[in-house]
Amino acid sequence: MDSNNFTSSHKLLNLSQRFRQSNSKQSQRFKRPNRAAVLICLFEEADDIYVILTQRSSNMSSYSGQVSLPGGRADEGDKDDVHTALREAQEEIGLDPAVVDVVAVLEPFVTKVDVFCSI
Repeated sequence: MDSNNFTSSHKLLNLSQRFRQSNSKQSQRFKRPNRAAVLICLFEEADDIYVILTQRSSNMSSYSGQVSLPGGRADEGDKDDVHTALREAQEEIGLDPAVVDVVAVLEPFVTKVDVFCSI
């Protein structure tokens, strides 16, 4: 989201400031082969805040049919978790990375054996 739109929303601005205060530096990438990142995409409409969720295809080999955040495995060319999450969100839901204002990067965590996730 561009800065003008983002800062015009008082609820989102307040939320972003709280995230920035609690997470002032991005953690370094783990040197692990199976890395993934997701995007928690918040937007305001009619004075309410919403989050974008997707539903995985029932044809997927893992987590089929489950509700999820946009995101996925890191590609070799991804420079960091933010790049991975933005690239995946663009691929999955057509979200233009230029309109996203990343306000925080949360600490990575293990979701299953050998898969690390950052949001």
